[in-house]
Amino acid sequence: MEGQLLWVLIVQLCVIVFVAVCILIFILKKLVGRSKVPTGSKTILVTAADSVIGTQIATHLASIGFRVFAGVNDVNSKASLRLKTCGSPWLHVIPLDVTNNDSLAYTIKAIGRSFHAGEKGLWAVLHLAGTGVKNSSKIGGDDEEQLRTALEVTVVGMYKLVQAFLPLLSAAKGRFIILGADDGMSLGLRVWGSGSIGITHGVWTAARFAAEGLAGGLRAKLRPHGVPVVSLHPDAFYAQRLNELPKPSVVYELRTESPVPGGNWSAATTLDESVPEFLSPYAIQAVEESILNTNPDECYVLAPSASSRIKSMMIAFSPSCVSNAVTKQHKHDKAEHIIAV
Repeated sequence: MEGQLLWVLIVQLCVIVFVAVCILIFILKKLVGRSKVPTGSKTILVTAADSVIGTQIATHLASIGFRVFAGVNDVNSKASLRLKTCGSPWLHVIPLDVTNNDSLAYTIKAIGRSFHAGEKGLWAVLHLAGTGVKNSSKIGGDDEEQLRTALEVTVVGMYKLVQAFLPLLSAAKGRFIILGADDGMSLGLRVWGSGSIGITHGVWTAARFAAEGLAGGLRAKLRPHGVPVVSLHPDAFYAQRLNELPKPSVVYELRTESPVPGGNWSAATTLDESVPEFLSPYAIQAVEESILNTNPDECYVLAPSASSRIKSMMIAFSPSCVSNAVTKQHKHDKAEHIIAV
């Protein structure tokens, strides 16, 4: 009896030591990655800057001192005009089609002409193109044309961006950042078909997971060039809304002070020029870390808050959640079968 108790105590002690060592390694890793780069002379390209998430990220990066080239589909669209009138001298709106070689060549020349003396290359490329897929107009699935477009913009466009901007990224030891698939905490919901939290749209899901697969291959390819590939993983909350692209009701005002000494910045923006707040400050901080850390992690999670992140994990892996998801999927399949008959 005493021998069994001794073994139990030894096992418990080993578990405690193992957990403590894991926590220590995690903390040390975070401390090493906290070395920040200066923003004043860094240039960043953001694709799909005329999308809800792209507009917020582009304007925020400009507000903290980065020179941002905001690639948009139409320079005369309402979103593009909002970018132009945001009041930041560090934000430049340019037309960009990530699937068009001529458009990419034009963007490279435009960025190259803006480099400061001593600036070697491009610090980061944020590939956000491909968000917001419309609901299918056909009964029973997604339109084939939408799937082709989503894969071309998200995946093929991603590969073209890497090919086009690798010399500039390599010169500056910059990083290539993509908007990837959901963070995996909604895995059970996604597999079992619950639409309340997980991803429900096949086109969006296919394109994002294809981008994740390509990112994995690019990490090995770009490692010798000193260019890390980083994935921004939206949690279940953002993954659902990135597909639907709702109209946010909350706005925030852009900073009016210059991010660098001696710079000029116009007065505060009006309501029409306000940028929709799609990502929370907690999620924006994750975007900042992916850009500012000298040794960025391979992935960062975009979540509304730390508490919502924990709740997402608890919900996704709870037995009741899986049970409810299975029940919903069963009812959905049964309804589809009745309609088909």
